Amino acid sequence: MAKKKATKKTFSITQMSDLIDDISEKTEIIIERDEETEFISTGVHVLDALISKSILKGGVADDRLTIFAGEPATGKSYIMYNVARNAQKAGYYVFFIDTEHSVTKQTLLDFKIDTSPEKLKLVSSNNIEKLKMTLVQYFDKLKSMKKDGYDIPKVIILLDSIGQLASEKEKADALEGKNKQDMTRAKSIKQMFRVINADMGYLGIPMVASNHTYMDTTSFFPTQIMAGGKGAEYTASTIVFLTKAKLKTGNEDELDLGSSGLIITAKANKNRFARPKKIKFEINHAYGTNSYKGLEFFCTPEHFEKIGIAKGKKVDKDDGTIGINPSGTRWYVRHLDKSFYEKQLFNKEVFTKDVLDALDPIIVKYFSYGSQEEESAALS
Repeated sequence: MAKKKATKKTFSITQMSDLIDDISEKTEIIIERDEETEFISTGVHVLDALISKSILKGGVADDRLTIFAGEPATGKSYIMYNVARNAQKAGYYVFFIDTEHSVTKQTLLDFKIDTSPEKLKLVSSNNIEKLKMTLVQYFDKLKSMKKDGYDIPKVIILLDSIGQLASEKEKADALEGKNKQDMTRAKSIKQMFRVINADMGYLGIPMVASNHTYMDTTSFFPTQIMAGGKGAEYTASTIVFLTKAKLKTGNEDELDLGSSGLIITAKANKNRFARPKKIKFEINHAYGTNSYKGLEFFCTPEHFEKIGIAKGKKVDKDDGTIGINPSGTRWYVRHLDKSFYEKQLFNKEVFTKDVLDALDPIIVKYFSYGSQEEESAALS
């Protein structure tokens, strides 16, 4: 009698997916995030757009490392404080790491940041090894809680700054009277970010860090680079370089240092959310930042029909609508039916919610990477 052939069992794609999910829960491997990436505003519309395309839902990503780098007094800490304040408004617990020993709770209060224990933890340390140990143990505890079914609260880590981090070897060399460069420091910083990066992704914890920059003169063309080696650069999803110029308003008095504030140029050196561009914004020492400045760049005659703001003169068309003649020095605002000099533009009466809603898709398109379809159309 012929032997009956065994029936093969089928292992379905669904079972394969479930198997990976089951293993990932035990090994803490990230399969995918159910939620879309959200963003925390920097408090400056054009800076939000530079980082994430949008002025309405933009800012620093809620699940990645974002770095603001520049020379001293280029607004790095100012942006960090804005992010901390806006993160708290979005329900985040702020873990603020001060490596420069320059931040106090009063400083944070001055920026309207809630310093109560249930809203913020401020620590001061510049020791790479100890900081790495602290973060690894902190994340490990949160991972254990997540595996046990706990709902982990939203947390954001602010690190000010990477450039001030020091290694144990640097300290040991100083104690022994040795005056030589520590070649292990960059490696230690790289190791710290490499170790914590996956845990940040698994837990959905964003980090916003500042860093120092300096000019590398070893190449033919001097280049601005970040301090602390390449480790943070590899880990970060977004790196914005900041440079400064003096802001002169004409209101300076004899005690001012020749300016009323700073004009900051922000250049996206690395960005996974938007096309690398550069923008400008102002920090006035007396009034802070006007979040509307920079939006006028997108208020062009070609977009007047949608936005209703453009530089030029009002034109009454035969069909009863209003157009714009791009001439003159003043800006026409349709919903107010008035013309303004540029310095009068930047307020919420001009840039209303309706105007911002109309601006956002235009700005998103400007900062978006081209699609495959657009590339094919351009080549055809």
